[in-house]
Amino acid sequence: MSASDRSQRDASSRVATSRRLATGIAGIAVAAAAVFSLSSCSSGQISQTADQVAAVNGAYGNLKSLALRDVYILYPAVGGQAKIAFVITNQDPVQSDELESITTDGGNTAASISGDTTIAPTKALLGTAPVGALAGGDLDRLKVSLPVTSPLRPGLTYPLTFTFTKSGSITLPVPLNAGPSTGPQEG
Repeated sequence: MSASDRSQRDASSRVATSRRLATGIAGIAVAAAAVFSLSSCSSGQISQTADQVAAVNGAYGNLKSLALRDVYILYPAVGGQAKIAFVITNQDPVQSDELESITTDGGNTAASISGDTTIAPTKALLGTAPVGALAGGDLDRLKVSLPVTSPLRPGLTYPLTFTFTKSGSITLPVPLNAGPSTGPQEG
């Protein structure tokens, strides 16, 4: 093999090596760009699931150490009285609180509440519940009814103010829950 053949082969080898190196670098750059572009899909200040809430029918709210959940008015109103369902949990490990009143119409209409309205530390208080609702050992069930002077319409919300001895008061836009037994009816 002559010297010119060797030098031509070495030159070809260097060109092939530099092409492989360039191809490898380009491949790494493409892979890095793909990783960065895909990882940016979940980054940022706002995510799609950040503001999701539980799929329950009622309103909810927090007041100091109290958590009001699944608050709704049961449909239909019977005898001019509508029942109010809710769960109130006291998340304070030491101090109890007490439900003083539930009012609407700017405080002009008060619900009647029968039962022990004290919410012990780390316990729950269950308002009137529909048939089939479960009650555990940590739940005290109240009978709560609100006088109704005009027809209630499912799908609308009504402002109810819950007042507590220690925590103060909170007003929630409470929906009217049509319940499972109200569907299309013939006749």
